[in-house]
Amino acid sequence: MNDKHKLPDSQTIGRHIRKLRKLQHRTLQEVADNCGFTKSLLSKIEGGKVVPPVATLIKIASALHTNISGLIAEGNSRDCVFVPAAKEERSPVPTESGYSILPLAVEMPHKKMQPVLITVRPEELNDKIHSHEGEELIFVLEGILEFQVDQKKYILNPGDSIFFNSVIEHHITGVHSEYVKFLNIFN
Repeated sequence: MNDKHKLPDSQTIGRHIRKLRKLQHRTLQEVADNCGFTKSLLSKIEGGKVVPPVATLIKIASALHTNISGLIAEGNSRDCVFVPAAKEERSPVPTESGYSILPLAVEMPHKKMQPVLITVRPEELNDKIHSHEGEELIFVLEGILEFQVDQKKYILNPGDSIFFNSVIEHHITGVHSEYVKFLNIFN
């Protein structure tokens, strides 16, 4: 069997299980109870001291809302997505609000943040008022953006940012340059 198809050892499996559990903000006791195991057994599995049988892995996978491959496959969980600029093949998508969006890190499943690169030209702007659950960050990369949060307008130049509770009404009110490009991160 070559290294490409080598099964992971108990240490690797344990690390994957611990990582998934912690990403879900769950305690050893919660997951052990869900599986019908003792906390001690799950701790030994996570520590790589016990090689669990397939039936045990199935119960752990189910408790962590994944499958066995998600527990044992190296690199299967997408905790990191790197996309070199030279490999970026997607194009910005125009919206009805008059700007183009390019979603970033689309390969990362179940992310809590939604990063988007937005480009706006003044002649295309037709932005509506937005309000939604969560928080939002705008960081201007190029151009000059006029942005309104509640009743207050802000002028953002390259390097400026604004962070706000996105339940508050907000929208782009103007572009004071040939175009503006900004990073928008929301959850």
